[in-house]
Amino acid sequence: MKRHPRAAPRRAVPGFTLIEVMIAIVIMAVLSLIAWRGLDSMSRANVQLQERSEDTAQLMRALQQLQRDLAWRNTIELPASAMEAQPQDGAPPTPTAGGRQQAPVRLLPPGMEARRPDAGSLLIEVVRAAPAAPGRWQRVQWWLQSGALYRAVGEAAAAYPLPAPQAADRVAVLQGMVSFEVRAWEPDLGWRALPAAVQARSPASGLEITLGARRDAGPVLRYRQVVALD
Repeated sequence: MKRHPRAAPRRAVPGFTLIEVMIAIVIMAVLSLIAWRGLDSMSRANVQLQERSEDTAQLMRALQQLQRDLAWRNTIELPASAMEAQPQDGAPPTPTAGGRQQAPVRLLPPGMEARRPDAGSLLIEVVRAAPAAPGRWQRVQWWLQSGALYRAVGEAAAAYPLPAPQAADRVAVLQGMVSFEVRAWEPDLGWRALPAAVQARSPASGLEITLGARRDAGPVLRYRQVVALD
């Protein structure tokens, strides 16, 4: 009788169990979630950085424009206010070291004036040469209103008095502003807030421009620019 050889037993094929596969899937999902959150945080930080860079660039352009207006100022006298026309509270002339009387002078140079209309925010007005019209001058105003820094330029003219800027001439240069202050440096006495409450002993030799900006509900960021007056 013929015998048939026995079949060799099958070897178990190595592999992963269902539990191991599920654990691997969970680990991959957790790693993917962590990676997505990291990329999302980086993307948001990049967007915020770009927005802040744009805000800073706009603010620097505004300060450069204000500095340019001051550099182009003319020596045309603006009408002095009653506060600047005479010493306050009957203040007598300041005596000098030699005992002579020194008459008070205007703190700001000719062609520049600072005032607070209706006890509101500060308004700076400068008479400057018109860039597009040689031999003519124009009045430029800067002020803060409703969270925006405005600039208005009047029509160029060759004769005084110069026309004041109209409502249609104003342009919102910066948004999200909370403060706009200017101080003048009086030699030997230091910084003085504008408009000056009393007459000065000598004309100002420099201006300090401070802008306060706030984005959303964040803190107030202050920017300071010092301009020398020739």
